[in-house]
Amino acid sequence: MNIGPLLFSTGVLTLLFAVVAGMGTNAFLKHRGRADAGNALLLALACGLLVARVAFVAQWWPQYAQQPLSILNVRDGGFDAMFGVLGLALASALIGWRRAALRQSLAAAVVVGTLAWGVAGLAVQALRTSARQPLPALVLNDVRGQQLALQSLRGQPTVINLWATWCPPCRREMPVLAAAQRSMPGIRFVFADQGESSAAVQRYLRQEQLELDHVLIDPNLDLSKWYGARGYPTTLFIGADGLLRDIQIGELSRGTLAAHLARIAAPANQPQQLP
Repeated sequence: MNIGPLLFSTGVLTLLFAVVAGMGTNAFLKHRGRADAGNALLLALACGLLVARVAFVAQWWPQYAQQPLSILNVRDGGFDAMFGVLGLALASALIGWRRAALRQSLAAAVVVGTLAWGVAGLAVQALRTSARQPLPALVLNDVRGQQLALQSLRGQPTVINLWATWCPPCRREMPVLAAAQRSMPGIRFVFADQGESSAAVQRYLRQEQLELDHVLIDPNLDLSKWYGARGYPTTLFIGADGLLRDIQIGELSRGTLAAHLARIAAPANQPQQLP
């Protein structure tokens, strides 16, 4: 989702909604004479996010261990929501234990914010479920000029990466996707360049010494329009039935890619450790 020139994932938007709800609750109570717990709320939130990140990295440690610096790249969206809520609750309890005057305001702000986050998350999930677009009736050419009907991709879990050679995060994540394509034959990886010529794409692949299968050219951004992609990279995770199951806006790390693949892969193709 974009606001003006800024691009936000739904996860970021639901978190912002929760923060606004929590801070609004604190402001209301402050106006009613209660202690101001705004700073304490932000501190507890930071602790919750830290716990959520650590829990996610621990779950997908084999992937992160291969690129340790990617742990610091929180833009990949790798957070464990339930552990984050637990961390928020524990941090709030500790702050309330040490500063009794903040207990009521902080507890109310945390409860309202968490409920707002839950409601917003359920609404987003419901919208995603109701809007699981099928693969479009679209035919694109690959870099060799061969045609591919996208609806022929049904029958196998598929990852479609919308990218462009001028996009820095697209370039950074490409080796991760290339390695996954080589190691996971049970999942089809498709790289759909948006708005560029076949010559430009082939030149880029030669320069970067990337050997990829299923590199398509989408000169009119038809896939972006069909799936409502407003920025790149956008990665689509398609079930074997041809329906959109998940989407990642922004750069993927090995950990977040593995987490997304686990939601569409058959048990025999579950990603244990991406190379």
